[in-house]
Amino acid sequence: MNLEVKSILTYKKAAGVWARCSFFGVALCLSSSLLGAELTFPSLVVGSQTYSNVTVTSKTPRYVIISHARGMASLKLKDLSEDVLTQLGYKVTPSVAKTQSFLPGKIALDPRLKEMGEKGVKQIKEQFQELDPMLLEGTLAGLVLLYFLLSYCGMLICQKAGHSPGGLIWVPVLQIVPLLKAAGMSAWWILLWLVPGINIVAIAFWCAKICKGRGKSAWLGIFLFLPATNLFTFLYLAFADGEEEEQRPLKITFG
Repeated sequence: MNLEVKSILTYKKAAGVWARCSFFGVALCLSSSLLGAELTFPSLVVGSQTYSNVTVTSKTPRYVIISHARGMASLKLKDLSEDVLTQLGYKVTPSVAKTQSFLPGKIALDPRLKEMGEKGVKQIKEQFQELDPMLLEGTLAGLVLLYFLLSYCGMLICQKAGHSPGGLIWVPVLQIVPLLKAAGMSAWWILLWLVPGINIVAIAFWCAKICKGRGKSAWLGIFLFLPATNLFTFLYLAFADGEEEEQRPLKITFG
């Protein structure tokens, strides 16, 4: 009796396992046949990759898994085109291009300001194109000539102050070094000339020192410092002679 019960239970378990396997097998066949009928692509282009004989085997909210002629692959939804996503059954919303701007929204979206900016750029381009090329060349040549004139004046000032400027006097920015040394100042003062606010004090101090180094009054440095008179004062220091000591008559005394 026990053997009969065990055999019946064994048959029932085997029948249940067979029924479940049959159910899953039929479901798998149906699903694969449906997928093959609806989600098959002869070829699928994703970025720089091209897949052939594509069959979609699984879909998730972030990617899809496909089988193709060379194997299987996982594709991200963001890499697929909108047409392919629509065929796969995903809901695609039209993308809106976002314009990046550092200005506030109302100002950035104001078409009047945009139009004014475009007109201003257009006018500047037109005025630049209307300029005579000869005038531009003449202006450039004048600026170069002025630079060499000021460098030559700086060389004269250094020489008359008793300092040899060397080749640095002709190099932009570095020409400050021999001018500082001619005034009896260290070359490290150039660092103070580069600091906003402090450079005003450093330049004013140099103006007084270089005038004194040229044998002139330190008060002349005020005119060398002021923007309206600094060019004329600089030329004066370059081409003027130094103060000569007055020859005093010898005094003969008897002890």
